Amino acid sequence: MPNHYQALFANSFDTFKVFDNLTLSEISNTPTNSPKTIWQILNHLITWQNYQLTQLKNIQQHIELDEEATWIDDQNPSDQQGLNSALVIFKNQQQQLADEISAFDNNDLYINQKLKIVQDLSVHLSFHVGEVILMRRMAGTYPLPHQMKEFLN
Repeated sequence: MPNHYQALFANSFDTFKVFDNLTLSEISNTPTNSPKTIWQILNHLITWQNYQLTQLKNIQQHIELDEEATWIDDQNPSDQQGLNSALVIFKNQQQQLADEISAFDNNDLYINQKLKIVQDLSVHLSFHVGEVILMRRMAGTYPLPHQMKEFLN
């Protein structure tokens, strides 16, 4: 039986290029009164996705995560290399997630739990991607809605 989950979740983890080619200057330009920085959000996503991937791979185990512990205190990376390294980790996690979904099997006793994790991951990612898009738009480093079609091509 073919795996239809890849098609179902094909665009669920689209980041709309919000992290593509991100520079130290762009990531350090946080709007006033923003509760978190882009760097903190990126690191939170890395920690959260690692937790969710671990759950997918160890579905029979109960794994706890302290939500508060997923947020770092550092507001910005120390250098471009640190930012680039975090972006590589993030993108690798996205690929790992796609690989996990491609291995889903309807006969798996835990398929419903796995689908719930993927749904949670998708919703969580979209929430934070929206935050980053808004912050970058406020800083003038991300296209406005009428510019998105050209930007995404």
